[in-house]
Amino acid sequence: MNDTTPDTARVFAPLWKRKWIILAVGIAVGVATYFYYKHQPPSYLAKTSLYLGGTSEQGQGTGANPSKALSGREIANQVELINSSIVGGPVHRKLRAEGNLQAVKARAKATASPTASFIIITTEARTPRAAQDLANTYALVYTARQKSNYLRNVRAQLANTRQQLRRLEVPTANSKKGQSASSAIQQATLASKINQLESQLANFVGVQQVSPAKANPLPLSPKPKKSAIFGFVLGLLLAAVGAYVFSLFDRRLGSLSDVEGMFQAQVLTALPKVRSPTRRPNGERAPARPLLEPLRRLHTTLQLGDGLPRNGHPRSIVFVSADPGDGRSTLIANLARVQRDAGARVAVIEADMRRPVLGRLLDVESPHGLGDVLMGRAALDEAMRDVAAPGPETVGGTDTARAGGLSTVVAQRGTGSLSALLAGESIDNPPALLASVQMADLLRAVSDVYEFVLVDAPPPLSVSDVMPLLSLVDGVIVVARVGHTGTQAAQRLVQVLGRTASAPLLGVVANCVAPKDLERYGFSPAPAPRRGRKLSRR
Repeated sequence: MNDTTPDTARVFAPLWKRKWIILAVGIAVGVATYFYYKHQPPSYLAKTSLYLGGTSEQGQGTGANPSKALSGREIANQVELINSSIVGGPVHRKLRAEGNLQAVKARAKATASPTASFIIITTEARTPRAAQDLANTYALVYTARQKSNYLRNVRAQLANTRQQLRRLEVPTANSKKGQSASSAIQQATLASKINQLESQLANFVGVQQVSPAKANPLPLSPKPKKSAIFGFVLGLLLAAVGAYVFSLFDRRLGSLSDVEGMFQAQVLTALPKVRSPTRRPNGERAPARPLLEPLRRLHTTLQLGDGLPRNGHPRSIVFVSADPGDGRSTLIANLARVQRDAGARVAVIEADMRRPVLGRLLDVESPHGLGDVLMGRAALDEAMRDVAAPGPETVGGTDTARAGGLSTVVAQRGTGSLSALLAGESIDNPPALLASVQMADLLRAVSDVYEFVLVDAPPPLSVSDVMPLLSLVDGVIVVARVGHTGTQAAQRLVQVLGRTASAPLLGVVANCVAPKDLERYGFSPAPAPRRGRKLSRR
C-alpha cells in the first residue's frame, strides 16, 4: 500500500488542483443538458401485443392448422415482416388517408416475446393519441394481411378438395350397380375435409390482437432532470480526464514536492500566492502581509545558518531562477526589507543589467550603477543608495568606511539598514564586466561591511552573466515559481549548477504556492498583526 500511495497522489494531485474547474465544467454541462432537453418536444410510448395462433401446412403465415405451434424462426420472420415496408407502407398510406400526420411521423418497432408466440409492437410519437393510433393501425394492417392470406389458403384447399370429390363421383353416376368400398371411403373423407375447411372459413384463429394499444400518459422523453444528472456526471468525468491529460503535457513544476524533487535541495521557505507581492502602506512599498512570516522564516534560516552547507550564516548570496518571471527580484526586494526591519545591515546588488527592475521595487534612483562602479566612472559610495524605511522607522545618518580601497555607505551600528546598488545603464558586455577583478573586490568589500549582500542575477539559462558570480559568493539560492517554472528549464539549471564551480546551493525558495500545499509541508503562514488600532468613532 505504501508503494502505491505516491502514484495515487501523483494521479489525483492534478485533479485536486483543478477541482473547481472540473466542478464548473460538470455544472455547465449539467445545466446545458437540462435546458436542451427542457425545450425538446415530448415523446409518448404505446404498446400492443399480437398472438400468433399457428401456421399453415404450406407455410403461408398463420392458417389452416391452428394446432401447429410456431417455431422461433417463423416468429422471427413475422417480426421482420412487420418491420419491413410490406406492412409499414400500407400503414402509412392508411394514416395519411385519415389525415393523421402525427402518427405518420412516429416510429414503430416489432419485437418477439421470448416466452410465448407473441409479437409486441412498440410505437413512439409526439402525442399519446398518435402513438396509440400507429400501434393499432400496425396491428390492424398486419392482422388483415394475415387473415387475407389465411382465407386465400383455405379457399384454395377447399376448391382442390371439391374437385377431387367430383372426380370420384362422376364414374359412380355412369356405372352400373356396384361401387368399390375404397371409393366410398375416399368420398367420405373428402366430404369431411370440405366441412372442416368451410368451418375454418367462418372462424379465423391465426392472428389476434390481444388488446387495443394504450399510450402512457407520461412522456417517455425528454426527462430534463435525469438527463441533467447524467450530463453533470459525464461533464465531471470528461473534465477530470482532460485535466489529467493536460497535466501529462504540462511541463511545469506544479507543487512543492515537484520543486524539492527537481532541485534535490531543501525548501528554505514557501511564499503563498498573493494578488500583489508588494503593498504600499502610507505610500511606501512593503511586502504583502501574507508574505511576512515566510520571509522572516527565510531570514532566520540564513542568519542562524542551521542546516546550510556552510557553518555560519552566508554573507553574500546570489539569487538565480530557471525562467524569467519566477519572482526573483521581487523576493530580493521583500527579503531585504524584512532583514532591515529585523535589525540587519543589508545591501542589494543588481547584477541583472539587461532587465533592471530593483529601482522600481525599492523606490530608489541613482545616476550611477554597478557598471559605472566596475568601470571606474563612479565611486561605490556615489552609486550606493539608502532605501528609506516607511514612517518613523526610517534609518537616519550614515557612516563612511573604507574597505579594500572602496568607500561604502553603512548605517549606524545597532540599527537595520538597506542599501541598493542598481544595475544602471546597459553596457555592451555584462559577462566580461562581472567576471572582472573589480567585481570580486566589490563583493569582498561590501561583504565586510554588510551582514547580508543579496545579488540579483539574471537566469543563467537565458544569459551567461551570472556564471562568474557563482564562485564569488558564499551561497546560491534558487527561486522557483510553482505553476510557472518549466520542468526542462529546472533540469538544465540543476545541470548548470552541478558542473560549474560555484558556491554551495543553500536551498530553494518556492513562489506562488497553494494554501493546501503550504499546510502539507508545514509552511502555513501566520499573518502578522496589524500595527496600531482603529480609532473608535465617538
